Amino acid sequence: MPRYFFHVRDGEAVQADPEGADLPDIEAARKAAVERAYAIWSARPPDPEHNGQVFEIVDDTGEMVLEVAFSEAFAERAVT
Repeated sequence: MPRYFFHVRDGEAVQADPEGADLPDIEAARKAAVERAYAIWSARPPDPEHNGQVFEIVDDTGEMVLEVAFSEAFAERAVT
């Protein structure tokens, strides 16, 4: 099973995910990013100055395979 890492980018700053998660595919990784972003932002309301935060989902080869904006993830999760 592939391992995906969820690095958080906020402008120029990047907070690396050193552990990652074993997930079956990129769609599962996208869903995990949505849940993580929702959990982070539901703990503290989105700050307009930080609405540019994104998850950079990186595979175990170090290649970025997907980018998920926190704002999009929060909106998607809030609807479901």
